[in-house]
Amino acid sequence: MAVALLNAAPAFADEFFAVTPSGATETMFAEPVSDVVGKISSKCIDAHWSVVSSTASEVICEAPMNFGQSLMGTLLMGNSYSTPPRRFFKYNVATVAGVSRVQASGWMELQMAFGQVRRTEFSGPAFHNGAMNFMTAAGGKAPKGTTFPNHAFLGAGLEPVTGGKTFTMRVTSVEPGSAASRGGIQLGDEITSVAGKRFKESDDLLDALVKAAKAPSYPVEVSRAGTLTKLNIPRAYRPEITEQVAAAPAVSSSAAVAVAGASTMSVADELAKLGKLKADGLITQSEFDQQKAKLLAR
Repeated sequence: MAVALLNAAPAFADEFFAVTPSGATETMFAEPVSDVVGKISSKCIDAHWSVVSSTASEVICEAPMNFGQSLMGTLLMGNSYSTPPRRFFKYNVATVAGVSRVQASGWMELQMAFGQVRRTEFSGPAFHNGAMNFMTAAGGKAPKGTTFPNHAFLGAGLEPVTGGKTFTMRVTSVEPGSAASRGGIQLGDEITSVAGKRFKESDDLLDALVKAAKAPSYPVEVSRAGTLTKLNIPRAYRPEITEQVAAAPAVSSSAAVAVAGASTMSVADELAKLGKLKADGLITQSEFDQQKAKLLAR
């Protein structure tokens, strides 16, 4: 049995966002494998996850679960006699033509009353979208040929604006020839709804763009100079990724000394982060010691 990623995922998680040519949950990094393993590990630590294991080509992290997620996991997988479920994510890194290719997978497991370990793999859009966002935040890029078939594309820069009980998206830029430009959206407009959906938080915009993709055009309501205006926007999709990720240039011997110094500072910074997590009670002393040993062994 495969389950969706257990989180407070918004409705847009029911549709795949970035669809890679292979169909796998993967991104490309320009850096060599060793650097990518470090980036993924660091991102796990930044997310307050535990790095369970780290090898030359693989990182496994455990993500904590809140009470609701744990309860749902127990209902899906176990019974009242099982241990609380645990959630893991694995990132496999391989070199392809000098570029690092990272594929993500994940699972949930718990231990039953007589010691049996029950495990179920994550699958579906919720897991895929979350893992793609995680790897992108760590520096990865979608592979060449990735498409975005399920969400409408405005082609406008947006920033959230909150005021009391209202939540809007202010237009900070408009791409020439984009759907936003052709539909009449202007710089400084505050978008109050898309395809009839209003916003409570920024993720609601993605929900709305799924709905907007269902028809050849869709309404967008904007507040302009204090006046509400309804515009009709032609449906468009984000362009396919056509740029191939290229390997980062080799570092010269003179620059290597500077890089080595920066790496030392990076380890020190990560140790400081670990210390703060321990001080805040987010990780145990045992977890701190384990991660510290791995950092110092680099």
